[in-house]
Amino acid sequence: MPDIDEVINRVDEWKGKKVDISELTEGLTNSNYKITVEGKSFVARIPGHGSDIFIDRDVELHNTLSASDIGVGARVFHSFESDYIIIAEFIQGNVMSKEAFSDKDVIKRAVQSIKTVNTGATFVSRFVMFDKFEEYMRIVRTHSIKIPVNFSEAEQFVITVGKKFKKNMPELLSCHNDLLAENFIDQGDRMRIIDWELSGLNDPCFELGDFSVEQEFDEEVDRIIIESYFGEFDEGKFARTSIYKSMADILWTLWAMIQNHFSTLEFDYWQYGIERFNRAMSAMNGKEFEKWLKMA
Repeated sequence: MPDIDEVINRVDEWKGKKVDISELTEGLTNSNYKITVEGKSFVARIPGHGSDIFIDRDVELHNTLSASDIGVGARVFHSFESDYIIIAEFIQGNVMSKEAFSDKDVIKRAVQSIKTVNTGATFVSRFVMFDKFEEYMRIVRTHSIKIPVNFSEAEQFVITVGKKFKKNMPELLSCHNDLLAENFIDQGDRMRIIDWELSGLNDPCFELGDFSVEQEFDEEVDRIIIESYFGEFDEGKFARTSIYKSMADILWTLWAMIQNHFSTLEFDYWQYGIERFNRAMSAMNGKEFEKWLKMA
């Protein structure tokens, strides 16, 4: 991949102008830079090594542009298809954290932005949890990637849930699918969302479950999320979302193991994955899981 100076040199309208560069907090997949040119700021995203093994960059670009069109995602100024580098608007606002999501009104604002994407964007490609799990498992087996020693138990949970959920799969909607706190930027009147690498058509309850588990929300907040999204509380949607929290943890465990094998970024993917794996196993062996599976 090119370095940031080479990327900047590709932009004709920046030549001869003063350009300031600062590296943003490194993401788990890519390198990100803030670029300021004569008072206007942009973000350049350079894909990380090996990330293309599970990211379709053509799909990402299409979905990024669609999210931009509905006012939730950042506006894209330049994209370089040869190496899938994107230069986009630098969104002014407060980058969210788990702690910042302690306010219920903030949570509701985020849920409304999620719903705007789900119902307003026109994404391509599917991102169904159970299909992605099988895809990631093929990568693990093909490359002999190390995974937790007792992962077979988690795999059986996913198969069981998949058989149930595939029988009553709702209409697939445009979903982000990777709703870390840091992918939200609060502008006060609205919540913006960035990083559309894993976006695609999915069950919206996975989207809500992923949003919840990333922020480590409890059952009380999950009920608020369901009521805010659907307009009223729905016990079945709550149960489905609760199960998807564990499914997301298992999927991202595999993602972390794959990254641990391929990525050159300085991040402890193994420990990240193990923590998610242990949380998922604890939840799936909990007393509520079977009840939720019957209700979902």
